[in-house]
Amino acid sequence: MSMHSEELLPEIENRKSVTNWRNAPIRSEHWDLMLEAARRAPSSWNHQPARYVLVTDREHIQRLSQSLHRTNGWAVNAAALVVLAATPEDDDRVAGKDYYLYDCGLSMMSMIYQAQALGITSRQMIGWDEEQVKGCLMIPSRYRVVVITAIGYVSDSLASTKLADWKRTLTGQQKRYNAQHTVYWQRWGEGGSSLR
Repeated sequence: MSMHSEELLPEIENRKSVTNWRNAPIRSEHWDLMLEAARRAPSSWNHQPARYVLVTDREHIQRLSQSLHRTNGWAVNAAALVVLAATPEDDDRVAGKDYYLYDCGLSMMSMIYQAQALGITSRQMIGWDEEQVKGCLMIPSRYRVVVITAIGYVSDSLASTKLADWKRTLTGQQKRYNAQHTVYWQRWGEGGSSLR
């Protein structure tokens, strides 16, 4: 008897980038699971280039938030800011492609889906002053800040949830291209009209 489900995992189907969190710290056992998920992510030749700085103290979150682009002001309300840094030298570079970026993305995605399974929501951002972030967190100069993710337990306030849903609808955040727009079979431009 097969133990495999033939349905999309709920953690994938229900994942949203949210900014309406309740005021609660991430439990230590949840950190353990999220970090283990990130650690187990695949990487080129198992180089594991991702390094994480977990910012959980309110004062530190406030200070780090000053390094973010003004459109990311919501991040100050997160339970934590997860800063992923890596150096290209810790991973492969093949045909002009730096694999550390892809491998770090896999690591962060593993963390995000584990968080989702635990009832923790997240929102990634790319808008920040890299030198300010590195200075604030004492990240060595040879590292690059790859992504910053705000996380927390989603708010159970009806008003907060309704406002968040309205913003998502207004900005089209729930919209996803269908497979006909993104998938070709065998060669580029062919077979994009249906899934097999």
